[in-house]
Amino acid sequence: MTPSMAPTARTPQTISWYWWLPLVTIVLLVCIVGGFIWLGLKTEHEERHTALVGDSLWMEQNLRFHLENTESVLSQVGTLLAPNPADLSDALEEKVRTLLQGSSGLVTILWLDAEGNTVTTLPASSAPVMLAGDHDVAIQRARALNRPTYTRPFVQADGSYAIEAVIPVFGSQKFSGYVVGSYSLPRLIEKHVPWWFAERYRFVLTDNNGQELAGTTSSTMPEREAEFHISLDQIGGLGMNVSSTPTATRIIPGVIIITLLGFTLLIAWSMWALRNHVLRLQTTESALRREHAFRLAMENSALVGLYARDDAGRITHVNLAFCRMIGWSSDELVGCTSPMPYCLPDEHHTNTPATGMAEVQSAHEARFLHRDGRIINVLVSEAPLVDADGHQGGWMGSVLDITERKEAEALARLQQERLEATARLVGMGEMASTLAHEINQPLSAIASYSAGCLNALRNGRYNEKQFLEVLEKVNQQAQRAGRIVHRIYDFVKRSESRREAVDINPTIRESIGVLENDAQRRKVRIECSLGKNIPTIQADRTLIEQVIINLLRNGMDAMQNTPEAARLLQVSSQWLTEEDSVRIAITDHGSGVPSHIADRLFDSFFTTKPEGMGMGLKICRSVAEQHNGRLWFEPAATGGTSFFLQLPAGEEDKPAA
Repeated sequence: MTPSMAPTARTPQTISWYWWLPLVTIVLLVCIVGGFIWLGLKTEHEERHTALVGDSLWMEQNLRFHLENTESVLSQVGTLLAPNPADLSDALEEKVRTLLQGSSGLVTILWLDAEGNTVTTLPASSAPVMLAGDHDVAIQRARALNRPTYTRPFVQADGSYAIEAVIPVFGSQKFSGYVVGSYSLPRLIEKHVPWWFAERYRFVLTDNNGQELAGTTSSTMPEREAEFHISLDQIGGLGMNVSSTPTATRIIPGVIIITLLGFTLLIAWSMWALRNHVLRLQTTESALRREHAFRLAMENSALVGLYARDDAGRITHVNLAFCRMIGWSSDELVGCTSPMPYCLPDEHHTNTPATGMAEVQSAHEARFLHRDGRIINVLVSEAPLVDADGHQGGWMGSVLDITERKEAEALARLQQERLEATARLVGMGEMASTLAHEINQPLSAIASYSAGCLNALRNGRYNEKQFLEVLEKVNQQAQRAGRIVHRIYDFVKRSESRREAVDINPTIRESIGVLENDAQRRKVRIECSLGKNIPTIQADRTLIEQVIINLLRNGMDAMQNTPEAARLLQVSSQWLTEEDSVRIAITDHGSGVPSHIADRLFDSFFTTKPEGMGMGLKICRSVAEQHNGRLWFEPAATGGTSFFLQLPAGEEDKPAA
């Protein structure tokens, strides 16, 4: 649709003040609700911070209590180990197992003698035990202070952090050694941080530089809302960070405010859009009417017939070209189902519902019955008819009348056949002298034998055996003359093209036999190299012989200026198994084809012979293509030219479209 065809939209009227009243009311409501939500969030934040501090202090006391309790148990273990560290009693083994497998967080217990040398490792292991970097310093500090001390955090073999608790042990008022317990920090958190605390807060153990060593991950939100730090004095320089995360209660107020604002904007937009929508509907309706009229006029002016049908095969639309093509009106065709009034009785399959709806049908030829009884040839092509929602509701077809084209093709085939017959007659004219010479020889022999018999009878010399031999020779010469005439007649006579299984080697020999005397007259030697086990081809024997004879004669003509000793015409045949075809090669020893005429050699009416028509090679190529083969030439290694005729093996007759 051109811009001049589009209607001009009217300018909408100015909106009155009461259109703004709902919007102002909603804006005030949003402000009031937002104020209350802000106050509630502020109060909630203060309460959560107070709870964070209280829970963090409780967690600190809880962790210290468990560590002190574990120190007491380790001291008891040391007292039991002091007398005989190498011999563990059942009670001692049970106490150690309880410590290591319980909730203490311990992973290893060491017993050191008074000099700080490792005596016993629990549990026993062949692998070396990882010790803290300040292990020796902690031992000295524990002995000097006479109380438990802790090392700084160190990395274990699995990559996690741990600390050591060094506890001096006195037995019978005498210093006996040290018991050292290695705490795994991740295990310590796992055992002593309650689930409700981990759900509510993120708990992290840090070193004195603030580096995170182990901790829990909150399942609520990744960002932190508040944070509280506590230093764990005298426990390896550890500190604990407790941070809270925002809860869902913060999202809800924001959602409420955004929703109210969204509704406000939506109401304003909907009121404006409703007015514009009505105007667009009026504009679209007018444009649609003009577009429908334009497309209908364009469709009716087309020469191609168009029709539409639904899934059941019922015609729903036709154009004027289709109606003119078959002689039925649109009122008579719309609503028709198979069999259609324009279909021949034996071709009701045309226009039946097709399968494979997702693909476009390829074009196919059909025959329609005109209302006046004429049969017209058409080319039908169909495509799926898809609606605006992407659902297929039927098929759209185009019909092209190709009756005149089919008649022109039939006339062209007829003219081709006549041209081929004419070419054979021209070839017969060229072989007239050869035919006279061939027939003259058996006729002369017959005349000589007949004269001899007559002279013998007149002189009274009668020898039955001799007469029988002479009559047999006369009969042979007469049959020879008949075969020559019959062979030339079969070659020249005009007949319909008939395909049959043809053995190519006998056909080549027969073609050479036709030109044998002509070759002798021209001093041309013909050398055959025919392949074995060559399959038959589906071809017209006469047309193939015509092509071979024409190529043989052209080869002899090309050697007119060649010395007699070098006038050799080579004929070969072979089966190309990879291409499943039969190839015939005819090579002369002439001067070759000049480059300036090579591209025009197969053109109509182009010839290098003064008496030629220029249709020989053109007809030969047409015959090759008619048999689904090809004909071409190449320069020969000997300086002449090689012509190749290649035909498919076992190819069935394919009628022309």
